[in-house]
Amino acid sequence: MEVIEDECSITNVALLETIVKKYSIQDAGDKILAYQTHLDEFCKKKLTMLCNCQLKRLSSSLLTCEMISIRALLWKMFKDLYSMESLLVTARDNVDMLKEMGSISLTIGYYTVYDEHGIDEEVKSLMKKLETDALLEENAKLKGTIDTLESEKEESKKKMAKAMQMEIDHLRSSLQSKTGIEETLIEVEKTLIEREKEIEQLQQLKETLRKDQPSKYIDRPKAVYVATKDWKQEENNQLSIKEGEKFEVKEERTNEWWLARSLDTDEERLVPSYLIEKDEESELSTSELLELFHYAMTENVDIPKIKEIKTSNNVKRASLFLSLIKKDSALLDQLRKKEHAIRWYDDGVQLTSPSLIQCQEVVSLLTSKHRSIRIIKSSPDVVFDLLPVLLQNENVRSLTIRDTQLTQDCISSLCNLLANNKSLEGLYLCNCSIDDKAVADITNVLLQNNTLKGLSFQRNILVTSAISQSLSDLIKNSILEVLDLAGTSISSDGIMLILQSLLVNTKIKLYLHDDDKDICTEYCDYNIIKDRVFFY
Repeated sequence: MEVIEDECSITNVALLETIVKKYSIQDAGDKILAYQTHLDEFCKKKLTMLCNCQLKRLSSSLLTCEMISIRALLWKMFKDLYSMESLLVTARDNVDMLKEMGSISLTIGYYTVYDEHGIDEEVKSLMKKLETDALLEENAKLKGTIDTLESEKEESKKKMAKAMQMEIDHLRSSLQSKTGIEETLIEVEKTLIEREKEIEQLQQLKETLRKDQPSKYIDRPKAVYVATKDWKQEENNQLSIKEGEKFEVKEERTNEWWLARSLDTDEERLVPSYLIEKDEESELSTSELLELFHYAMTENVDIPKIKEIKTSNNVKRASLFLSLIKKDSALLDQLRKKEHAIRWYDDGVQLTSPSLIQCQEVVSLLTSKHRSIRIIKSSPDVVFDLLPVLLQNENVRSLTIRDTQLTQDCISSLCNLLANNKSLEGLYLCNCSIDDKAVADITNVLLQNNTLKGLSFQRNILVTSAISQSLSDLIKNSILEVLDLAGTSISSDGIMLILQSLLVNTKIKLYLHDDDKDICTEYCDYNIIKDRVFFY
């Protein structure tokens, strides 16, 4: 009864009425009915001054209740029928109706749902300003600012657009909770100032480059690379290279075959990226300088000289950075290494030891041209979170996971996704600590897959001959064109079984370790398949 006295008011005895109905207390029910009749007359007289008074503060004869033995049940009923969350939601949805009835305020627990005198006119103005349409309009203005930078640096625009979208989402969340409005506006203003500073710095660096370098070099999109050793082409679309030969890279691809033009012969074809490296003596391209400058000024780069530049005047930052890079080649290498934790190629992206935030940024920036994803030296948790997003993206055609331990949860998730995937053409799991069970699970799923053409279990030493029959069945009953088993622990008997399946699938290419070459040459039909078996 104390709870009823606290919760019920002159105009609301719903809780009491509910309990009476629940336990069929006839006498009390009649009294409530009589009270409701008095209540209707009472409301017609608009005695709103008593609306917030509690029952225990009145000495009215309009409501008379008998004490009954339901105290033990009252809390249970109150818990089942109401919760603070549902009361708040119901009250918030009916605020307009409360205003029309002349209510001055409504408080539930420690939360004030509505207070006519407590709403400051300035806060009203701020709330109105932060309506969804205003947010969208502000977003359009921010994007317009970034578009002006697009002609100078496309990657910079993407990063800033992502940051702004995250800030807008934060604003929407703040608007929904109706708290911290003033602080949110301050943060937005700070963000706008920072974006303007970044644009100013990038433009200043571009102007500095134009003054310090010839126009011919400004227009060159890629850095100069030099061959580290001789190599002879294996196919017509490849280019033979000589040690010391210099190249201009046209396209950097994730499959380690880059499109390059020889600066000596002017021939343009594919070259192995692992046999060429940037010419340290050549100048930096404008594109790379802009990337490194934006990275150094916007990320938390733990390099003392960079921190010192960031404390300088905005106008001087670009020239100071350019001067420092030209003088300190070791610092340039350090910046390149840090910046390439996420490296974008012409056909995809490579993530090296990425954080969850970096992964979310990469996923948001993927486009239809990014068909290849490489994840290197990652954690199982990051891979587990990334797999559903990547394999449900129809644009992703190749997925490489390297030097990363894949747990059974990761393998199970991968198998479930592969069962429904209709677009992935290449799956490469290299040095991922997977065993025979993991390979068996994957091959069983791929027997029903009609799109995968490339598969690699390279450098997984826990894979043994116990899985040879499953691999053989997969080769015979799939459209696989490439299978890489180099660096596994499959014995000679297992290799022989796999070689036999190559007589059925006449398109597949098999890659093994150099140590397996002698075993393969002893196979009776090796001459038939030798053009499709490779060793390294």
